[in-house]
Amino acid sequence: MLDSPAYLSLTCPARAVLIEIARGHDGTNNGRLGLSVRRAAERCKVARGTAQRAFVELQERGFIDCMTKGAFSRKALHATEWRLTWWGCDVTGELPSKKFMSWGREKQKPVSKYPVAVSNQIHRAA
Repeated sequence: MLDSPAYLSLTCPARAVLIEIARGHDGTNNGRLGLSVRRAAERCKVARGTAQRAFVELQERGFIDCMTKGAFSRKALHATEWRLTWWGCDVTGELPSKKFMSWGREKQKPVSKYPVAVSNQIHRAA
């Protein structure tokens, strides 16, 4: 995972937020890993906007999936709950998707099934 193009493309704040999400995993709660933007900003010593962009970056590259959107109201405070994609989901039973492993492939040009023949002839100047 750490050598994947997706991980290597992450900014430092995104890497820090990913570690903070993973810190909450106990082996039985993937899909219920609660971490709010505010708490991530505090733990990673970054601004809230930077933390918010880090969550977006991690989702776009396929490291995390949002399972339950957080709410900030007087009745119920709860952080957004996340799932790490390299482990199976303990909520739904879904297998690891490892979406980050295919990140960036949509930009690559497909390789032809039929390679172009290259001539071995040497052309001499006349």
